[in-house]
Amino acid sequence: MTMRDDRLLSGFLSHDYVLTFTINDAARRAELVELCRGPWMGDAVTDTTWEVSNDLSPDGMESALGRLLVEGDKCAYYYLTPPMETGVPGAQPTKRIFRVVQG
Repeated sequence: MTMRDDRLLSGFLSHDYVLTFTINDAARRAELVELCRGPWMGDAVTDTTWEVSNDLSPDGMESALGRLLVEGDKCAYYYLTPPMETGVPGAQPTKRIFRVVQG
């Protein structure tokens, strides 16, 4: 396990979403970073990848991000689903990771 600046860099996710983005306009990029830092209670992984927690559904997250993106920008976020049935008789429900790509 690696520690730097008293921050755990490896381990379990403690947030709802992993968000990574390329936004060309500095003002819109700063707006997204401020959302991540502020109301979305995020932790920066890199300058353009954040782990965030908010009360948005995946559809709400897509809508919020879509307002910041224009042609040429890219964004993807990842989230775990609640336990879902597998369709296999006798199998336990499982969580699945989903990726949503915008831009």
